[in-house]
Amino acid sequence: MSKYLKIYAQWYAEEEENKFVGLDLEYTREDPNHEEDNYLAVVQLSMRNHVLVCHFSWTNGECPALRSFLQNQGIVFCSVDKRADFIKLYYEKIIIPRENWIDIQEFVNVKGLNERGNLMRDGMASLATSIIDESYSQMKSKFPPERHDYWEERPLSDLNLEYAAKDAYVSYQLYVKIWFFLRYLVFCPGCKKEDKLRGRLCGKCNKAEIEVERAKKNAAAEIARLNAELASAQAELASLKAPASSDNTQQTSPPHGKRTKMNDEQWLESSDAPKSSDYWQNLRKKSWTGADQKSDDPWTTEMSDQQSPKSDNPWLTKPGNY
Repeated sequence: MSKYLKIYAQWYAEEEENKFVGLDLEYTREDPNHEEDNYLAVVQLSMRNHVLVCHFSWTNGECPALRSFLQNQGIVFCSVDKRADFIKLYYEKIIIPRENWIDIQEFVNVKGLNERGNLMRDGMASLATSIIDESYSQMKSKFPPERHDYWEERPLSDLNLEYAAKDAYVSYQLYVKIWFFLRYLVFCPGCKKEDKLRGRLCGKCNKAEIEVERAKKNAAAEIARLNAELASAQAELASLKAPASSDNTQQTSPPHGKRTKMNDEQWLESSDAPKSSDYWQNLRKKSWTGADQKSDDPWTTEMSDQQSPKSDNPWLTKPGNY
């Protein structure tokens, strides 16, 4: 085991294009009463045209070379549906860093959406048939379901060994095909990193795109607000520049509620009363300071001694008649 793992590590260091290793796991039989959990039985690795199958359940968990290869050397692994595989390795105290373990189902979809509009996860057979070759269409159906209860059997049967080897090889070859397109088409546009989840934005670039979209929305709202203020100012300026009405009967109030104080002459000019009457002409010519000025107004005409009644009030008596 250690010998072949060293060969894989050397291949990985020399590889320039397909710098990853195919990984697949098989578990022990399930308890029909669901009282006990099944655990890790077989670990399959694949690189180039080579497949390495490790019967992990017969090592009693004592396999330091495999543990070091999976989690301590920074090697990138690729699998199809790693959700259950992650749990089984966790029970064995083997933790592969998330950025070093790629799940092909997360960014490749063939089946499309289901009736409810949810994205369906593709199995290994459907992905291999669509991406590698149509001959893989029956790679799962040909294997008898009851043979999944014999992964603890030692040695493994030829049927189980072929099934395990094919799963690891297909995981590797799937990503070889996919990676050919990803490295030229869908790099992260921000950081151009190849060691991240391939074909997807890294966290930093995703956050930057969100900030850019938010800034665009704020800028659009501010422009709309300034345009509204400009339209209001232009409307007010147009109303101030509009010519006064020729109809004298219509009086318009000055803007902002301010009114101009008018004297008598201005009030007479703006009044609707006839301007040619003798009453208004005499009222304009009247002098309130002169004592000899005659007026047609009976209330302002000085009364004679015969007409004015006697009064003891000196203020109502004609001067000189004390």
